[in-house]
Amino acid sequence: MAARLVKQVGNVAIYDLIGSGDVDRLERLFALYARLFPQYEHYVPRMRRRAQFESEHRPGHVVHYWLVEVDGRPAGLRTFRYVRERRCGLAHALAVDPAFRNVLVDGRRLSVFIIYECLEQIIRDAKERGDPPVLGMVNEVEPERLMEHYIRNGLVQLPLKYVEPIFPPEVEGRSRLEELAITRFSYMHMGFLPNPELMVKEYTHDMVVDFAKAFLVDHYCLPEEHPAVLEVIETIKVQGAEHDRAQN
Repeated sequence: MAARLVKQVGNVAIYDLIGSGDVDRLERLFALYARLFPQYEHYVPRMRRRAQFESEHRPGHVVHYWLVEVDGRPAGLRTFRYVRERRCGLAHALAVDPAFRNVLVDGRRLSVFIIYECLEQIIRDAKERGDPPVLGMVNEVEPERLMEHYIRNGLVQLPLKYVEPIFPPEVEGRSRLEELAITRFSYMHMGFLPNPELMVKEYTHDMVVDFAKAFLVDHYCLPEEHPAVLEVIETIKVQGAEHDRAQN
């Protein structure tokens, strides 16, 4: 089965590979991921398994693995999902090969073009399923200079101290509890790219809690009572947060 062409602008093409069986393109994506994210290379076996299934294999989640090609060569990747219950997208990995970082598409650098295209994708995902409009795309962001770059290109930095769980390499026979016991956590910024059709202007405590739980509970499958989840939620500082909590 061939990958689905999401969009083509001139010599730049985006392909969605999830569930496609397009082994050649999938292996190019995994090779690019391992090269540009060496600290996460041990995630590739998990990703390879997930890519075998359709996008909605997990109820309530619409998953996308994008390979971006320039002149038919692998130039970048984006992995992300739409979480229907939370009305948001989760941006996982974004990488552009250094050789292609100065490529412009519609006047934007390739990385920024990709960011906005995946926002358009989750907006379509919601509309196609008859869901309420998505609020926008939530992004884990590291390091500080990248957050500054994203802010210049339309993202909002959310007011919390977020941590990303980094799971160990898989070992056959290891239980989930054993895996969680040796999972380490890394501080990251959390950025948000709003849906321009809604133009969210106020970020309530409950909204930011939902964004944090979308990553930590829905995606990473941490228990809601896990100390990392509770600590992240405790750091959320938005206007009216005390009032919001008092009403719950």
